[in-house]
Amino acid sequence: MILIMISLSISIILEIVILGLIYSKISINIENLEVNAINNQINVDTMLISIEIRLYRVLKIVKVKFYRHYFQIFGIKIYYRKALKYENKTELSQKIYKFIKKNNIQIKNIKPQLEYFKFNLNFGTENAIITSVITATLSGVIVIILKKFVNNFNKEDYSFEITPNYFNMNNFRMELKSKMNFDVVELIR
Repeated sequence: MILIMISLSISIILEIVILGLIYSKISINIENLEVNAINNQINVDTMLISIEIRLYRVLKIVKVKFYRHYFQIFGIKIYYRKALKYENKTELSQKIYKFIKKNNIQIKNIKPQLEYFKFNLNFGTENAIITSVITATLSGVIVIILKKFVNNFNKEDYSFEITPNYFNMNNFRMELKSKMNFDVVELIR
């Protein structure tokens, strides 16, 4: 009798946890991201990105914060170079690609909701025509993304500015602040 009660209570607890994971929410909050590049040198000036997983969309289970040189989970700082131990970036990207392909991870089912989106881009290329085409194309893509993923449009929460530079030199400065939420159910489908 006691064995039946224990197995019944374990199965109920497992059901609650599994349902909690299925109906949980993942939030990706780009609090501040500033990237600078002149010619081929890319510099990340500031970076603060946090990812939260909330059980039943309320109870925060995990929060990981990514800074410029390290990430923080459960209050522990872990530096990228020590954690990854990959000096060769192409080797790391190939391993990530193989993992995604092997596990059949698809992002086409994910329908995120954007809570806010602020994007500023100041860029230029070596050719003024290419700069103009990229400016128009990028503006159109951002408008389509905002139309697709924003439910309640508020002018103060959603803005972008793209400023082209016609100096015949490859450069850009990007600032991004955004918060995106999606349900874990969409990953499982």
